[in-house]
Amino acid sequence: YRDKLIEYDNHLDTLGERNSYSKTDPGATFMRMKEDAMKNGQTKPGYNLQIGTENQFITDFRLFPNPTDTLTLIPFFHSFQYRYNRLPNICVA
Repeated sequence: YRDKLIEYDNHLDTLGERNSYSKTDPGATFMRMKEDAMKNGQTKPGYNLQIGTENQFITDFRLFPNPTDTLTLIPFFHSFQYRYNRLPNICVA
């Protein structure tokens, strides 16, 4: 009983604020992908990549375990501001 309790506590620690995680890649979260060959809404482990560009050069990027962009925009802007001491001039989301 004690071993299983410790195992479940470890799973909860890995899960954190997310709803799911992959056992093969604990940093990844299960997300619906645009590529769905079976067309059954199957989820796969993945990351949400945010990229900032300027004059066609990548200026900043971050990987997030959140499947939606609504939870990543503000933390991404904070990362950009920390790195460049300014906010981007234009945001296209």
